[in-house]
Amino acid sequence: MTNLRLIPVLVLAASALLALKLLGLAIEGGTSVTAGVSVAMAQQPTDPATGTAGTGDAGASDGPSTEGDEEAPPPPGVGGLELGGSIAERKVLESLSDRRRELDNREKQFELRQQLMKATEDRLQQKVEEISAIEERIRGLQEKEEKKREEEMKDLVVMYESMKAKDAARIFDRLDLDILVRVARQMNPRKMADIMGRMSPEASERLTVALVTGRKPEEAAAVVAPDLPKIMGN
Repeated sequence: MTNLRLIPVLVLAASALLALKLLGLAIEGGTSVTAGVSVAMAQQPTDPATGTAGTGDAGASDGPSTEGDEEAPPPPGVGGLELGGSIAERKVLESLSDRRRELDNREKQFELRQQLMKATEDRLQQKVEEISAIEERIRGLQEKEEKKREEEMKDLVVMYESMKAKDAARIFDRLDLDILVRVARQMNPRKMADIMGRMSPEASERLTVALVTGRKPEEAAAVVAPDLPKIMGN
């Protein structure tokens, strides 16, 4: 009964072998491929129950079966390198992020200092302008005061010039030397000469020295005395 089942299988194998041979001769002109196929088919056993060629041995010839086997773990070094690279990358990114925050903080502090310096400069400039305005007002007041004194001095000169010479001479004998010099310089020279002729000799001498040297007699003596020649005794 088994032999009857093998006959169709053998006939089918022979037909396939013949077709492969003819195809191989037509394409490649050789028999190496068909020979390998025939040897492979000849080695495949037939299943007694179905009359077809089995595949168990062929599968076994290809290599060891992995069905039901657990997946082999990866080499220990590969996963460790990948993990280490990831950690290193995260550390670099964290370091860059920290550096960026530090630079941002420094930039903000620099901008704050710039704003403080600008505000300080503005306040200083405002103070300078205020001080300049005050100085200008003081200068104006001083000029106004000086002009007022000059006008008063002119009125005083006019008053002394209108007085009699002997009366003016009595006043000039007791008048402060600085004021007397200022009055004398603005008076009419002929009128002043008449008054000085009626003044005491000491007051007239003091006034003359002050008008010539611009100093009081004591100061003029202190300057002129060292230049005087010494009188050698016999």
